[in-house]
Amino acid sequence: MPHADGLYYERHGAGEPLLLITGWTISAAVFEPVLDLYARHFECIVYDHRGSARSEGSSPSTMGALADDAARLLTALRIPRALVNGLSMGGMVAQEVALRHPGRVRGLILGGTTPGGAFAPKLGPKEVFSIARGGIAERGIRAPLLFSSEFRRAHPERVDELIAYFKRHRSSVKTIAAQTLASAHFASTLRLDRIRAPTLVMHGERDRLVPLAASRLLAARIPDAELAVVPGTGHAFGLEAPQESLDVLLGWVERRLSRTRPREEAHVAPDR
Repeated sequence: MPHADGLYYERHGAGEPLLLITGWTISAAVFEPVLDLYARHFECIVYDHRGSARSEGSSPSTMGALADDAARLLTALRIPRALVNGLSMGGMVAQEVALRHPGRVRGLILGGTTPGGAFAPKLGPKEVFSIARGGIAERGIRAPLLFSSEFRRAHPERVDELIAYFKRHRSSVKTIAAQTLASAHFASTLRLDRIRAPTLVMHGERDRLVPLAASRLLAARIPDAELAVVPGTGHAFGLEAPQESLDVLLGWVERRLSRTRPREEAHVAPDR
């Protein structure tokens, strides 16, 4: 399977490059349920963080080092600039990419993420140990935090299918500890005004893992940012409402990357 500088990666589709950065301890397999959808519009690049899942090496314990990995991957793939889309912890990495490597970011998409500090998810030793043992299950700790209660009640079989992607290619306990440390120490609030890339901040309205207030703060502090709230969805809004989430992204690319518009908050009307 393809590796670049030790990082496992995949490329799907054609068009403008879209770098998808996965979250805490999770492999890029989590994007598989929606990759075909996104690959109709973008060249999607997905990868596993260093030391995580299918990638080689030891996991860094800072978001800055993880961001440097993302920039090196773009260099290895001969991609000068890309749309950088980070989800959950991947959104922390994406913020650092925009801060440390601004020339590589044509547009920044931050999904269900946080500037850290008081808005960071709180994970205790029991949760970390459970996840290290693969304890992601509908009756376990994490599923109720990934999807809205309405989605879990209405589509229990789909929840089980989606949870399986979170469990693929498990990371080691050492990697989980390193990424936990990186998340705990991450803080970007006082640096957000230095981000120069046009930015779309997306959040599930009923996210129980990362508060919506975190995305409101990101959108308020980043100079050229727009906030889109996906109604009725939880933390994994892109899996829970895939077409609605993609439509928000496509609309923003069309609207914001061609000309500057005033900052606004958009609410997406779900299909009924």
